[in-house]
Amino acid sequence: MSISQKLAKYDKASIGIIVALILLILGFLLSYFVKGYTTNIPLSRYTRYLFTGSPDRMDILIFSLLPNMLLFYFVNFQWRMYEFVKGLVAVSVIFCLIIVFLSL
Repeated sequence: MSISQKLAKYDKASIGIIVALILLILGFLLSYFVKGYTTNIPLSRYTRYLFTGSPDRMDILIFSLLPNMLLFYFVNFQWRMYEFVKGLVAVSVIFCLIIVFLSL
């Protein structure tokens, strides 16, 4: 049984949404420990940087989306789980739009 056949039961948009939300949070926390924690910035201020017109906003946004981009490559091109990808991409696009609109 190949890995694609084993993963077929997870090919649902709802699972893609849940995984994408978890990865966004993990990506954000990872970006905090890489960039914010080393400069002694509290997590609350680092979170405000994401939602305000901070010069670091784009760095935080991109770093938060990196896990989703990596998963997108495997799920879309390697395993061909297209319903899962719909949820993953939807969360990523909505997250970016929210950040852009909140920073205006």
